[in-house]
Amino acid sequence: MLEQRRRHYLAQFYGANDNPHAVYRKANLVVRAIYPRAGVKSYCSLQVRIVGLHERGAILQSSAIEFLPDHFYLCLGEEEIFLTCAKKSVLKTDMFVSFARQESPELIESLTQLHFPLATLRRLAGRCGSAIEARIAGGKRLK
Repeated sequence: MLEQRRRHYLAQFYGANDNPHAVYRKANLVVRAIYPRAGVKSYCSLQVRIVGLHERGAILQSSAIEFLPDHFYLCLGEEEIFLTCAKKSVLKTDMFVSFARQESPELIESLTQLHFPLATLRRLAGRCGSAIEARIAGGKRLK
């Protein structure tokens, strides 16, 4: 009997499980990518722009996109929503990432409806979608 090889737990984030027909919704959000600093117990951040969103991932743009590691967090607002990401591919200044867990379609639709890219989500209370407000209320801060 052939022994079946076990897959690495991060394999789900890479090309083998991609949906080639994923449709990214247009977005224009400026967020921070946060990642651990090598050898030190602190974090670095890089400002990136989300230009496409899908329930399973996003398309990011930045002039310094090559400095992001393979795994990082996207911080929306003033540390209000964190999305855990894994790098899939990089094309010049665009990076395709997948989320650690599938986000709700309501949250993605609400984020694509935000028109001011630098908006902090708490300041939009009452004007942003209920999916965003529910995520902010139930969110945890990264320390």
